[in-house]
Amino acid sequence: MIKQKLLKLKEEALTYDPSMRLFILAAMVCAFCISSEYGITRPASNAIFISNFSTKAFPYAWLATVPLNFLLVYLYNRMLPILGCLKTLLSIIIAVLTINTLTSFFVKSIPELSFFHYIWKDLYILLMFKQLWSLIHSTIDTSKAKYLYGILFGIGGFGSIIGSLIPGFLAVHVGSERLFLFTIPLYIVLFFFYSIALKQSKLKKGFSDQFQKIKSTESPFKRIFQKRYLTYILLLVVFMQMSVAFTDYQFNTYLEKNILDLDLKTQFCGRVISIINMLTTSFQFLGGFLLIHFMGLKKSHRLVPLLLCSNALVFLFLPTFGMITFSFIFIKSMDHSFFGIIREMLYIPVGKEEKFRVKAIIDVFAYRTAKAIASAFLLFFQYVTFVEPVLIVSVLSFIIFGIWTLIITGLFREKENLTLQVS
Repeated sequence: MIKQKLLKLKEEALTYDPSMRLFILAAMVCAFCISSEYGITRPASNAIFISNFSTKAFPYAWLATVPLNFLLVYLYNRMLPILGCLKTLLSIIIAVLTINTLTSFFVKSIPELSFFHYIWKDLYILLMFKQLWSLIHSTIDTSKAKYLYGILFGIGGFGSIIGSLIPGFLAVHVGSERLFLFTIPLYIVLFFFYSIALKQSKLKKGFSDQFQKIKSTESPFKRIFQKRYLTYILLLVVFMQMSVAFTDYQFNTYLEKNILDLDLKTQFCGRVISIINMLTTSFQFLGGFLLIHFMGLKKSHRLVPLLLCSNALVFLFLPTFGMITFSFIFIKSMDHSFFGIIREMLYIPVGKEEKFRVKAIIDVFAYRTAKAIASAFLLFFQYVTFVEPVLIVSVLSFIIFGIWTLIITGLFREKENLTLQVS
């Protein structure tokens, strides 16, 4: 069966016109570069932040993401119809390279830069991926999505593996701060291939003109809550990221206690992320070719909270550094691979404005604001109660997984109605 599906994919690929083949190739390179850059930046930024502020500052950093998050999404939605996809991407790249360079040279003398960079790195990476995936959604047909999305995610996974090897093996030798400079060539390649993908896409005649035709006077925020389908997608993203945030907090608390040296923290994080990226890549290809095909999209969505609930249950009864490292690796792999693929497939039946502007709110603003919600719980248990936050978040996770399962039922009921309206 698997061999037949691979042969079918090969036959379909041969039927693509040259422009579509070039688009897919360029999109793959873009996914590789974005993921590789984050594989370099994330462990270094995380380790520097812990060394300067400790894990107790994580909830405050997550709360601080909310205003910056809102500002970035607001500017993005204002700039996109005016500048178009390519110039908007260029603006983000210039901002990223400027902040990375300043942090690399001045973070030792200005430790506050590490606080800002920790927040910033989790926001701009989402804008990068949103730019790419919105372009992909607008170009690749629904019938080919379940095959190509897994491959595109998988290529991004390879980029993450390659990128995370740099801090995993060079952090001690070159220093955590200098790792940010390794991202410069990746962004040059990213911009070049994104411009190629845009020229070969269905938006090649000019995004701004097409966007103005579909642009409405409605606020993208308002549209989310006017359509239940979009509201359900928003809730899925929030619940997933709250679960990730809780596990992230647990992992970094144990990391701070067990590894004291900065560069050794970066090295350990880099190697953990390398494992995450290898598993992510395996899950991406597995999710694209096997699980989604055999289980279907609805059952695939139901599988995610079930697996995460089991993961949280194991740590609750075995709260060790090794076990939380395993839990952290598992949930991050699931978030970046299988859940990412099936989440992206939910956007296929929505309109073009929703794929660009509304998606930016869900995938960027809500994605990181969920961490602020998680941080509110952490601060409550940290300062108001005498309950240990590291253990209580496992209980909160079980509650989230229960509600998550109920929401999936409503989501697919609305999806069926939306599909009937489109047809």
